Amino acid sequence: MNTLTAPDGDGQAARRYLDRLAERARAAETDQDVVAVLSEIAAPEEGLLPQLVQSLITTWATWGERRCEAGLDEGPVDQLMETTSSLSDSARRITQIRNQAARHTPPAAASEKAVPPPAPSAAPSARRR
Repeated sequence: MNTLTAPDGDGQAARRYLDRLAERARAAETDQDVVAVLSEIAAPEEGLLPQLVQSLITTWATWGERRCEAGLDEGPVDQLMETTSSLSDSARRITQIRNQAARHTPPAAASEKAVPPPAPSAAPSARRR
């Protein structure tokens, strides 16, 4: 992300969002706090990892087509596909961990300290790009 250049400061906004997410993770005092952070990271479709996986799938597919049409080595494309698949599997495992943590969170602890979701403008949308 250090080399990310995007219009309207989207790259900086993304870094700020990730910094705030890391700060929330450091400040987590309850399982419910951790569940909230993990939800933002790996929740199906809306989480950061699933959105990143979608971006990587698009990159892999279009890059692969271009290299194939040009008769170029598709080894790097295959490596990206394998890595993307691994990342997708990791996102599913993190979601399972989040679900386990949510099930084992005592109801009193869950209601004592609820973490509100970030403002919609806090995270850049991967679907806009």
